Amino acid sequence: MKRSHLLTEESTAEQKAKFEKWQKSNRRGLLIMKKAMTETVRAGIPTCDKAKDFLEVIGEKFKESEKAETGNFLTSLTTMKFDGTTSVREHILKMVDTAGKLKQLEVPVSDQFLVHMALNSLPARFRQLKASYNTQKEKWDINDLISICAQEEERQKNEKSEEVNLVHATKGKKVAFSFSSKPIKGSSSAASNVPSKNANPPRGGHNLNVKKTELKACFFCKKTDHLRKNCEG
Repeated sequence: MKRSHLLTEESTAEQKAKFEKWQKSNRRGLLIMKKAMTETVRAGIPTCDKAKDFLEVIGEKFKESEKAETGNFLTSLTTMKFDGTTSVREHILKMVDTAGKLKQLEVPVSDQFLVHMALNSLPARFRQLKASYNTQKEKWDINDLISICAQEEERQKNEKSEEVNLVHATKGKKVAFSFSSKPIKGSSSAASNVPSKNANPPRGGHNLNVKKTELKACFFCKKTDHLRKNCEG
């Protein structure tokens, strides 16, 4: 709308007040956009009186080729893989968003093609789900696929959690070993608790050196059944 249509000599006070308010907003918008640009970019943009026109000129300068955009979206859609950093639901919705952008560029992607692409993007742990889809006659739409994949992901998480808890419970059990020569309560003989010569040594004990006790003789009588302090000779 031209300025002459906004304000004339016959304009009322209310219309003049609205026009002044628009001028302030327009001037503020131009200043904000220009301040956000570097000097090099700002110099390449033609001067405009209206913020709307200025924004459209900027859009034309930075408009990408539709062919390049189409190629980028197609590459993204066909090479996208689920890496587990997000949920499988978010992964498939990202593919749906990419397909929607292709549709805006007049490259429609059918629902069945998108389902196949999404299934192919899933890792090996979803192979049972893939086999189930390939063996049945009924076809899934994208909403069915999202629901089924989310349920399968939740089942795998619960199964993994049970396995981790089982491993922790097994590691928490302690087994006591006794290498003492003293008889165990309830046994008939102490000899039953002494390992035989042919028995395998305890793990980690093959590097231990056992020192034999040396018998000291009496300094006076040279007998070994007592020490000097107990000698009667």
